[in-house]
Amino acid sequence: MNFVSHPGVSVRNSCKFPLVIRPVRGKFAPLFMKTDIHPKYVDAEIRCACGNEIKTRSTKPVIIVGICNVCHPFYTGQQKFVDTAGRVDKFQQRAAKTQAAQEAFAATKKKKK
Repeated sequence: MNFVSHPGVSVRNSCKFPLVIRPVRGKFAPLFMKTDIHPKYVDAEIRCACGNEIKTRSTKPVIIVGICNVCHPFYTGQQKFVDTAGRVDKFQQRAAKTQAAQEAFAATKKKKK
């Protein structure tokens, strides 16, 4: 088998086996995989807001999640309200502030009459 260099493909010493061998102008040209383009695959730790930690492997060493299988209502069987990033608290604070503003406006309106 005669190998020819393919335009745009560099043959590195670290590439031992071609990914594909295909005919080019009657001869065979190897196409090698690129090396050093993939991220490192390391031991990872998944941390949940409930305190649960899960060990796995990933391209990121630490993954932080808001809910996991230990605290999710589907797996626990308990019906509980999941508050994501304090959104419910923020809404309740805004609602209380709006109600207080409306009451203050109504009080000043009564004083003007």
